[in-house]
Amino acid sequence: MLHIFNYLYAKYRAFTPISCFDSPRTDILRGWSRWKWLIQQRNAGLFIESDIRVQGVDMFSLDKRLKLGKAVAFDRGGTIWMGSDNKGVIEIDQRVYIGPYSYLGTSGYRLTIGENTMIGAHSYIITVNHGTSRNDIPYCVQDYEGGDVKIGNNVWIGCHVTVLPGVSIGNNAIIGAGAVVNKNVPSGETWGGVPAKKLNEKN
Repeated sequence: MLHIFNYLYAKYRAFTPISCFDSPRTDILRGWSRWKWLIQQRNAGLFIESDIRVQGVDMFSLDKRLKLGKAVAFDRGGTIWMGSDNKGVIEIDQRVYIGPYSYLGTSGYRLTIGENTMIGAHSYIITVNHGTSRNDIPYCVQDYEGGDVKIGNNVWIGCHVTVLPGVSIGNNAIIGAGAVVNKNVPSGETWGGVPAKKLNEKN
């Protein structure tokens, strides 16, 4: 009977699109650990969509490296990447909304987001990039280079925004859709463009 099951399962795999299978990555939080974490967040009053992807960190260090305030909302399709160095930290204060398909990532640095901040869909916020200083080895194997990213309170970040390593965005700032932020944004200013520059200042 077992050999019949194996035969049928092999046929099933042969005709099933690869998208039907789980990710082959070994560094993604999955299974009971994943659902236990999601239940903890729901019980704490957070709104975390069940399809969120948490990778690069194990369950035992997750609470130490990923700190979420009350009423944080992480919409569908989001990714949280924590480098395997076991040093990077992401801190999100209370009442922060992170839009669909957004990406937050760190390795060796601190990413902080202040309270009441809104982040639009498909935004990308990262504390590191691959090093490019050496020509004798590929970029993909060079050490990460970067810096802390700090986003203040009551910041509005539009959709499809990229925030690069080492950047600080002050309280009450607004970042226009599609911007690439590669330098510090003072409090109360509106920036946009590629690279982002000051558009105006709130009175």
